[in-house]
Amino acid sequence: MAKRRSHRRDTLPAIDRRQFLSSTGVAVGGLLAATSGVGAGGRAPLAAGAAFQGEPVAGGTMIWAQELDPVSLDPHKTSNFSTVQGIEHTYQSLTMYDEELNVVPCLAESWESPDDTTYIMHLRPGVLWHDGTELTANDVKYSLERLLNPETAAPYASWFNAIESVEVIDPLTVQLNLSAPYGPLLANFAAMRGSSIIQNGADAAMNLQLQAVGTGPYRMVDYVPESHFTLARNESYWEEGLPYVDEVTFKILVDEDARVAALRSDQIQYAYLTVEGAERLAGEAAVSVLRSPKAWLVAHFMNTFREPFTDVRVRQAISLAVNRQEVIDKAVGGAGVLSGPMPTGHGDWFIPVENLPYAQDLDGARALLAEAGFPDGFATTITCSPQYPEFVASSVVMQEQLAQIGIEAEVVQMEWGQFVSDTSRQNGWNYDIKVTAFTFYPDPDGYLYTPWQTDSTSNYTYSNPEFDAIVAEARSTLDVAKRHELYDQAQQMLLDESPAIFWYVGENIEALPANVQGYTQSYTGRRIFLKKTWMEQS
Repeated sequence: MAKRRSHRRDTLPAIDRRQFLSSTGVAVGGLLAATSGVGAGGRAPLAAGAAFQGEPVAGGTMIWAQELDPVSLDPHKTSNFSTVQGIEHTYQSLTMYDEELNVVPCLAESWESPDDTTYIMHLRPGVLWHDGTELTANDVKYSLERLLNPETAAPYASWFNAIESVEVIDPLTVQLNLSAPYGPLLANFAAMRGSSIIQNGADAAMNLQLQAVGTGPYRMVDYVPESHFTLARNESYWEEGLPYVDEVTFKILVDEDARVAALRSDQIQYAYLTVEGAERLAGEAAVSVLRSPKAWLVAHFMNTFREPFTDVRVRQAISLAVNRQEVIDKAVGGAGVLSGPMPTGHGDWFIPVENLPYAQDLDGARALLAEAGFPDGFATTITCSPQYPEFVASSVVMQEQLAQIGIEAEVVQMEWGQFVSDTSRQNGWNYDIKVTAFTFYPDPDGYLYTPWQTDSTSNYTYSNPEFDAIVAEARSTLDVAKRHELYDQAQQMLLDESPAIFWYVGENIEALPANVQGYTQSYTGRRIFLKKTWMEQS
C-alpha cells in the first residue's frame, strides 16, 4: 500500500521547469500559476509559444485541421474536448480568459457580490445573437436552468450546482443565488465546459446537436459530421475589430500523416501534432512549430464498481506494478512530466513530482494481488480510442507492464463517440479500465470534485463519503489556505486508494504556415485566441 506522504507547500512548489522545457524544446518560461483561473498573486503565467506578432490584417480564409469530429454541438450535453474546440468560437459565457488566463468580463461586463452567496451580473448592452436578436437576461436564465436541469444530464452540471436560483432583475441584469459560497464560479464560467449561454428557447427552436446560434466572434455556417464545420466572421461581434479572418473551416483529419502532408502542401493553415509529427516537419522553413506545456492529464481509470477493482489491494497492486516514466518515454516520446491527481504545473495546487509515491515495486504488487485472492493474476480489458494515438500507446505499455504480475490485459480500441458514450455514467460505466485525459479546468474543483464525488454526473466510478465531505467543504470555502489543506487531503486519498493511474501532463505541439500570424498557444490546450489570429495577404 502506498505510504502517506506530506507534501505541504509554503511557496510555489518545486518543479524543474527549466529541465522540462529544455528537454521538450520549449522556450523557458513560467508554467501557469493560476488560482481559480486567475494569474494574480505574484506568480508568472504560462509563457506560451506564439506565432510572429506583426500588425494585424483583416481578411482571408483558413482551413484548420481538427483531430476529431465533435460528438455533438450541444454546449450543455457534452464534455469531450473535440466539441469544446468546435463551439468555443461560436458560443460565449459570462466570463472568459485573457492571454494570461485571468478571468475577465465577457457577456457580463461587470458583476458584484453583496454577500458570499449572491452574484449580480450586469450584461454587456448591444450584444447580438448571430440571427440579429439582442442578448438579454432571459437568455442567461434559460441557459443556466437548462444546464442544471437533471433531464439535460449535463456532464459539468456539478460545476454550477451551487446556483440555487436565477432571477431576472431587468433585461440586462441577472442575479445568481447560491446555496453556499462557491469560489470557482466565475472561473468555471470562463472554462466553457457547460457554461455557454444559448438563446432562450433554443432547445425547441433548433437541433442543438447540429446547429449553433451564439454571440461569439464566428458564426456557424455549416456542419457536416465526420467531414468539417465552417465558421464565418461575425460582422456584429462586440469586441471591436475582431475577429480578423473572414472564414475558418475546421476539416476533420484524424490521421496525423494526412495533417503533416496537408501542412507541407499548404492545404491547411493549422494542425495539432505529436512529437513524431513535429520531428517530421523539422527544417520546413514554411511551417512554424510551436511548443509549450498544457494541462492535459492522461490517466487510466479503473472501474471500482466492477470486480476485481472493487478491492483496493488490486488497484494498489496495479499502481505499484507500472513504470510511469516508461509510459512517458514510449507513448509520447518523453514529452510529458509525471503528475498526480492535480496536473503538474497548475498553480500551486499540485503535488510536487518528487513527492509522488510512484516507485515501481513488482514484488509488492504481487504480494497485494495474492492477498486479494489473485496470486496468479487475472484477465481484464483496457478500453481506448485510436483517435488519440497516445491513449493506445500508453495502454500497450501498461499492458506489457501488467503482464509482469500476471494480469493479462486486452487492449480494446473503440471509436471515440462510442467510447464516450459506452464508458459514461449515463450508460453504466461499461469498462474495466479506460484511458482518457483531463483537460484544463480552472480550479481544483474540476479535477477533484467533478470526476470523483459520488453524485457528480461525470463520476469515474469512485465513491467515498469521507472524500465527498472533503471536496464539498473545499468548494464552499473561500479561504485559500484552507482549500489547499483540503485538496491536499483529497489528492492523497486518491493516491492511496488508486481509482486511477495518473501518468503525466503533456505538451501543446501546434504547426502553422509562416503567413499565419498572431496565434498564441494556451495552457488550456484550446485554441481560444483564434479570434486574434490573422493572415498575411499576398
